[in-house]
Amino acid sequence: MLVKRVAGARRVVVVTGAGISVNCGIPDFRSSTGLFQQIQAAHSKVVSKGRDLFDASVVFRSEQAANVFYEWMTHLRHQCADAQPGVVHQFIRELADRGMLLRSYTQNIDGLERKAGLAVWDPYKPKDSPQYVSWQQAQSVPLHGTMEHLYCQLCSSSFPFSEQPGGTALSAGDVCADCMQRSEIREALGRRSLPAGKLRPAVVLYQEPHPHSEDIAKIISHDTRALKSRRTSHDIILVFGTTLKVPGCRQLVKQLATASPQSTTILVNNEPVCGRMWDGIVDYQVIGCVDDWCTRIRRVWNSQTKITRWTATTKSAARKENNCGTLAAVPQKTLSRKRKAVGSETDEPGCKQQCVVQELPARRSKRIATRSHLDRYQQQQSQRPLSICT
Repeated sequence: MLVKRVAGARRVVVVTGAGISVNCGIPDFRSSTGLFQQIQAAHSKVVSKGRDLFDASVVFRSEQAANVFYEWMTHLRHQCADAQPGVVHQFIRELADRGMLLRSYTQNIDGLERKAGLAVWDPYKPKDSPQYVSWQQAQSVPLHGTMEHLYCQLCSSSFPFSEQPGGTALSAGDVCADCMQRSEIREALGRRSLPAGKLRPAVVLYQEPHPHSEDIAKIISHDTRALKSRRTSHDIILVFGTTLKVPGCRQLVKQLATASPQSTTILVNNEPVCGRMWDGIVDYQVIGCVDDWCTRIRRVWNSQTKITRWTATTKSAARKENNCGTLAAVPQKTLSRKRKAVGSETDEPGCKQQCVVQELPARRSKRIATRSHLDRYQQQQSQRPLSICT
């Protein structure tokens, strides 16, 4: 059972996408109600596709497209500021609290990992800042930057991205204050003024180099060596809420999944993702709600905690009886109530959204759920129902 295998893992690496933040009020990118579709519907005369607004080779070609980009990014920043961590974010935090989390890699730019209490690696924070987290101590690594900073496209000065609109708050598209100050100093000295750059979010767009690619490569190499060193079946790679369309994230998952042949790679998404190209890389694909799946794992943890407490109580009572020579057992009424509580937690209800797993022969005994097998499953459901939750 996959849920119990993850609950009993020793080390876990998590790779997340926009799907884990949808229930937090932040839209994803590629769905029918995602950002790409919203942008295309609102600005069809400016960009031919919604994706173009996040393409560095397209968005900065014209001032009109750049202004639309600044407007949407400021709006997205306010959405991120209002959002609160969801079930998956809390699940990753609990992995860290239990000492099971090796690292969490996220494609998201919403900053909800920090709100959940994870130590997030942020290269834009100065090293002498009390909030600075080195990459060795970081529990979460944002692969595409965050919305917490703005930087000047001309002088690269960094500023905090204000969470509240209005007043003196900085927003995407504002003029860089450092550039303006240098220009005013030059004018006071009787020299010609200099151009001022505009501020943009510290996120990585399509078709532009990652400014911290070497640092991220160092972190990934470190974690890959850590997975290779032990070669144990208790290592789990979890991929949540992503279609793996971005080449960099796709390569990351392949590198982590193939680091150790004994590790298990599980992908959980609302829609099927894995095809033939993932044979021998992804062990299990779960089609269903990520929040529900993580909730089931937390139920197993709660059940294990109650069983541990009940065992400790009975052992303590036995020790008292042996030491005192008198009957000092725990009242039967109390024990029966504890046993009943454990049973109610282990009797797991079905998921709100049906989750399907399909077993196929592949290299390393991989199990992949594909569209054809899902159709076959629906035909045979009444004869032999399968569920990832049992």
